[in-house]
Amino acid sequence: MSLFDTSSGNWPSPGPAQHQIEILPDTEAGVIRTALTPTSWTLRGRRNRGFVLVSGEGQLDFESSELPFVSPCAVWLPAGKTARLTLKSGSRGALVSVSELAFGRAVPAGLVGRQVKDALLHPLIGARLQKPQALELMSAIESVERELRSELPGGQEAARHHLVLALMTLWRISSPQPQQVQAAPRTIVRNFLHLLELHLRDHWTIAAYARVLKVSRARLTSAVKRITGRAPLELIHERLVIEAEALLAESNLQVAEIADALGFKDAGYFNRFYKRETGIPPGRTRKRGAERKKSFPGFHEWP
Repeated sequence: MSLFDTSSGNWPSPGPAQHQIEILPDTEAGVIRTALTPTSWTLRGRRNRGFVLVSGEGQLDFESSELPFVSPCAVWLPAGKTARLTLKSGSRGALVSVSELAFGRAVPAGLVGRQVKDALLHPLIGARLQKPQALELMSAIESVERELRSELPGGQEAARHHLVLALMTLWRISSPQPQQVQAAPRTIVRNFLHLLELHLRDHWTIAAYARVLKVSRARLTSAVKRITGRAPLELIHERLVIEAEALLAESNLQVAEIADALGFKDAGYFNRFYKRETGIPPGRTRKRGAERKKSFPGFHEWP
């Protein structure tokens, strides 16, 4: 059974077994399978919500920013944060919805528990995962659903166990905690660079990075320039060029495929971007890479 009613976009009511929940009140979990058209849901913020996407892509409209993401990835929205979630057709994953009371009961006491709670007070949007990691997180969430609906003895405790595993995974892959406006410039820059690696191919705007980091765009720009001597957009473009050069020189992908892999809308836009940043077209970089390979023999050709 799908957690989402993709025909209406409405969040479903708990099933009959969920009315008996005591250990994990107001907790739901299940699979995401979108229909043949994009589907959207409004997340009201009454509960903590986390989901993993193992295939497909989507967008989160959050605090006046449009934040795209592609699978495999994870998203976490703490209670009190409203958003609009849109998934493209054919997307697949799993989602868990947890009340504050259930969240408090699920997370263990102690130092690690406090770290998990502190980290998950903040949004985690589109954090990239390895496919096996995404499947493991999806399995944990599906196990929560299975145990919540089970009438077997200890079902509630088993559901809590699997929920803890899911929350621990989200904590481990979480982006840096959002910083207050007065955070040290070096901390802001470190967190920005971390987010940049996660979302390079999503082509976030500087305003989107600043919003997730809970600083103003001017504050982010000032901090990055102070620490690195470069503007944030320069660093983003530099990383895209580095990735593009590696793919052009080392892979057999066509230029259009490289453009798609790097998140560009089309090959023409990628060509213009690359030539503007490097002064040469992508084809010339590929030709140089091929010439270098001919100049240096492989290990099997060494005397």
